[in-house]
Amino acid sequence: MRRIVFLDTETTHLDERFGNLWEAALIVRNPALPDMRDVESWWQVRPDLVTADPASVQVGNYYERSRLTGKPVGAAVELSCVDADDPQAPLAHTNTSGKPARFGDLLLHMDAFAVAAALARTLNGATIVANNPAFDRKHLDAFLRSHGQILTAHHRMIDVRALAIGYVIGRLRGRALADEFEPETAPYVNDWLDGTTDHLDWRALGVHQSIDDRHTALGDARLVRDVYDAVYGKRA
Repeated sequence: MRRIVFLDTETTHLDERFGNLWEAALIVRNPALPDMRDVESWWQVRPDLVTADPASVQVGNYYERSRLTGKPVGAAVELSCVDADDPQAPLAHTNTSGKPARFGDLLLHMDAFAVAAALARTLNGATIVANNPAFDRKHLDAFLRSHGQILTAHHRMIDVRALAIGYVIGRLRGRALADEFEPETAPYVNDWLDGTTDHLDWRALGVHQSIDDRHTALGDARLVRDVYDAVYGKRA
């Protein structure tokens, strides 16, 4: 079975011809090893902002969240996804000061070429799962090619928004809304069905995301994983 990689990227433009990737997060799952925990990785890169779109830069809160705004273009860091005392933390999980790492601490100073190599290696042959994976794939491909690598992930991808819509429609086929969805989730399904909202709210599947996690690479990658698990059933 292919490895699954839940992912998200933050970029400086919607169009990969003008924008650059500045943040990426991957959550790797190996279905062939069900007892193995998902492995999370999170990087930031100092992008070239010459052709950046101000709106895209603001949506991702680049100036509020980037650790590299004062660094030269191409500088990069790996960030901690967990606290050192978390059961999922790697052994000897320390920050750049040698102290036990907390969430968001700097783990490693690197450059964009090293990030590209890590991304290319991790995504090789894997199935990408994302919210609008075509967007992420285009930006990843552009980033990797401009840093001496190439994207070799499987050509078939999974879009969790399409997955969620199919799941809801399938559950409702010939059945009443109240019979298929809990009182906590049914209103979100109903809002989508009656046209109150154009987008199916993730809460229709019982998935919640804090405002602080929105438009952050790791927060959105975790959301993608949670939506996937809501449809297929949580991994044991």
